[in-house]
Amino acid sequence: MGTRISAEKSKCIGAGLCTIAAEHFDLDGSGKVVVLQEGDVEAGDLSLVSDAVSMCPAEALHLNQH
Repeated sequence: MGTRISAEKSKCIGAGLCTIAAEHFDLDGSGKVVVLQEGDVEAGDLSLVSDAVSMCPAEALHLNQH
């Protein structure tokens, strides 16, 4: 079973807290979240990515088990 990131750009307020996981998240030119890595999050990155997701004040980021 893997874990993937999803983002709802329409909910993003551009706070940028997600960029603590800089290999996985960035902000585009309009200040909205961009998921940099498609596919499953590696086990070694899961804690940091989970922290980034939980810090999002707009709740625009999600971790999905599949």
